[in-house]
Amino acid sequence: MKGICGEQLNNCMLLGNCDNGGDGATIVGAEDGVGGGGSGGVLAASARRIRLRQVQSMAVPATSAYDTLERPYRHDKARGRWAKSADFYFASCTHAFTSLMFSDLPTFGLIHGGWVLFIIAYLMGIFFYSLPIFLIQAFLGQFSTSGSISAFRVAPIFKGIGYSILLINLVTLTYYSIGAVVPLIYAVNTLHAVIPWTHCNNTWNSLDCSTHDNYDPDDLTVDPHSTVEFFRSMIASTGEGSTAMSISLPMPVAVVAIWLLVLALLLKPIAFIGKALRCACVLMFACFVAVLFYLAIHERVDLGTIHSYLLPSFYNVEGLLRAGSSAFLLAGLSLGPGCGSVINLASYNSFRSDAERMSVWVCLTHACIGLLAMLCCNVAHDHFEDHVGMLPLHVDEKHDMQYLYLSFSYLFGRFSTAPNLWAFLFFLIIFLAELSALMIQLLSVLTSLFDEFECLRCRKMAIICFLVFGLAATSLYFCTQLGFSQLNQLPRLAMFSHVLISGVLVLMATWVYGRVRFQCDLQFMLGKTISSFTIFFIRFATPIFLGLCLCQLVYFLISFNEIPQLLMWLSQGLIFLVAIVYMVYKVTKTNGSWRQRLQQCLAPHDWHPVDADNRRFYEEIMGISEMLVIDANANTT
Repeated sequence: MKGICGEQLNNCMLLGNCDNGGDGATIVGAEDGVGGGGSGGVLAASARRIRLRQVQSMAVPATSAYDTLERPYRHDKARGRWAKSADFYFASCTHAFTSLMFSDLPTFGLIHGGWVLFIIAYLMGIFFYSLPIFLIQAFLGQFSTSGSISAFRVAPIFKGIGYSILLINLVTLTYYSIGAVVPLIYAVNTLHAVIPWTHCNNTWNSLDCSTHDNYDPDDLTVDPHSTVEFFRSMIASTGEGSTAMSISLPMPVAVVAIWLLVLALLLKPIAFIGKALRCACVLMFACFVAVLFYLAIHERVDLGTIHSYLLPSFYNVEGLLRAGSSAFLLAGLSLGPGCGSVINLASYNSFRSDAERMSVWVCLTHACIGLLAMLCCNVAHDHFEDHVGMLPLHVDEKHDMQYLYLSFSYLFGRFSTAPNLWAFLFFLIIFLAELSALMIQLLSVLTSLFDEFECLRCRKMAIICFLVFGLAATSLYFCTQLGFSQLNQLPRLAMFSHVLISGVLVLMATWVYGRVRFQCDLQFMLGKTISSFTIFFIRFATPIFLGLCLCQLVYFLISFNEIPQLLMWLSQGLIFLVAIVYMVYKVTKTNGSWRQRLQQCLAPHDWHPVDADNRRFYEEIMGISEMLVIDANANTT
């Protein structure tokens, strides 16, 4: 392994020097005698000695340490690792079954863009956006073995982005539990002998309740279906006589139960959490395959059905743009819940785990599940509109969740064989996915805090309990009618932030830290060659695609009044104000001229593997005893 990595890194550094010509590219070389194998002749040894002298001549003493300029980063030795390397794959794949994958996004995209356009846009999002960003985040977490704040010691001036990620995750967690509450309520209600939303004999049903299975499309209104009234009464709290603060009793009960379950899991070691996520993911895969096959048989889905979805129902430029935006948003689900969750999940990998291969497999899995979920959404949506009413003409609960829970609950309630079973399995899938997402997101917050602030590590249990109970209390607000209605806007704001932060990660990893160093570190960590084309693709193609996504997302949110403009710009301004304030603080805490201060803040500090053997090996290959602060005149990219 040492010979392979040494030779590859030496070749990478020498080639990087040639590629950058006479600009004096800033890369670090290997010591004499390191990196055997292959030619190993006098010419190669001379080249390594020359390269070492070049690096040493460009290096200046590192006068500052990480963060406070006084203390180095101290690794938390009690943080643990996954029980198996596959746990990272399964934990990353749990988000493939999230409720957004079965929401109105794929349904609307397929109606206005057709399968051809929508699938092309979705796969482009996976290839140009999700896969490169997933690999960068996996690299940051696995190489540094730290969370989404401490991992930014690769370029300390950007550590404010880590605090922005922490802020986004904390805000998201205030309402994210509702995503698990709703499918839990539906799953529990399938345990009745007769599914409650299939009849009008419940206490919450109105006098106008109907169980019709056909209607006149020309009518502007239809009687409220029992499926709709169940959603109004048990979930949205919008039944007759309700107020803005009305709340359905099952909602807070489910919130408390879910947060207690999350607390019990978080108090376990990370190896146990990994096993739980692995089992949940396998169970979701099995249930999804079973439900998909029976749905296809019951609804007679064949090639003709798929062919009818290939082209949009009608052509409209605005509809096509919105379909593309929906596809890009769905592709972003591969990056996991919240923001920066892949960094934290990868930090529990062993240092030699093949993050590149797992990144590809995770994105491929998300793509396959996503395409099958789109088919299910279209079938369920068409079935609902064939029998109950048009969405949102006849049935409009003014909430994004209506597409998922009204369409699928009605579809499974109509199954002729074991409707309770199939409904329970489907809503169990959604519940496990949302519960896993909640776990991963809160784990990301805790990992970031404990890795960054050493003083908090001795108070882990108290901090975990404080966070869980605090977030559970704030989640109760979103159980009310007013709070539940606001869930339409908050997730879209989070998606907008994700795209912006992804662009910053590409800038930091491939431009500030440097193309050559990024490639060499990846090769050292993985123990195999990473093609220069891969790095150039991430460096140039991904930012261009992210820019297009950002423009389209802004158009989508503003032009169609999805979110008030003032709310959008204030929220994004606050998030990135944290990063900017930290940048200013970081620069002012250093010494020297402004140029020297920026040089110190941009240079990596304590950037090395935390394991002693890997760190020593890394220092031998790099020819240094600490990460060097490179002269500002050098071209580090």
